[in-house]
Amino acid sequence: MKKISCLLISLIVLGISSSCLKNEICSPYAIELNAVIYTLIENENDGLFDTIPYAINIDSIYAPYIDSVNLLGNEVDIASLNFPLDNANNESSFVLSIDGVKDTVTFSYEKHILFNSVKCGITNTYTITSFHYSTHSLKALVLINPEIDVISKENIQFIF
Repeated sequence: MKKISCLLISLIVLGISSSCLKNEICSPYAIELNAVIYTLIENENDGLFDTIPYAINIDSIYAPYIDSVNLLGNEVDIASLNFPLDNANNESSFVLSIDGVKDTVTFSYEKHILFNSVKCGITNTYTITSFHYSTHSLKALVLINPEIDVISKENIQFIF
């Protein structure tokens, strides 16, 4: 009986000590909606339109839920954008100002908790459920991949 108790205590101590990762490095995850910018050109052969990668000049981009902070300001030749989503809500809005013309884009999403570790805690991943936008300089938005996580490359296309 004494041998079994010592063995059991040894296993418990070994299990507890191996579950603690003292040297674990917590890297912050940048889980943001990724938008790639395109423009439309007419195909000479059939008159249909094709999307091609495009770069724009941006006066500013800001989110009303982030108090008076521009996400971008006076940037030239921007070909893609990353939008941080609001963890406190299931919707985030952004105002894009391009050549003095403003468009508002609103994304609705579901949040999914991703457990990193005991030391590093949790983070959210997202699934875009819907979006709406104004069309002053923006022509269209096309949802490519609704899942937003650490490996997302392109979630949405902004067409100007």
